[in-house]
Amino acid sequence: MRIILILVAVLAFLLALWGPPLMVARKFWLRNNPWAFRNLRFVLPAQLIAAVALAFAAEFSGLRNPAAIMAATTLLVGLLGAGLLALLALWGARR
Repeated sequence: MRIILILVAVLAFLLALWGPPLMVARKFWLRNNPWAFRNLRFVLPAQLIAAVALAFAAEFSGLRNPAAIMAATTLLVGLLGAGLLALLALWGARR
């Protein structure tokens, strides 16, 4: 039962982290932008590294509620990744 709970938590984490950039890439793809999915190979691993580093920083900094801080940083990194992907897709389309 613990393994199922861990898998659900990891899936929710990745959905919150990678969901916004994937939605932005799909939106640009539907607008016939060929640069839409190209930058995902840089944005998604960078997001994962940033979110894990911030989660460990929240855990070891001695804050009162590291789980809430980890959830907030995951959502924030997901939104920042979506914004970065939008900027990269627009920049790639202008070239």
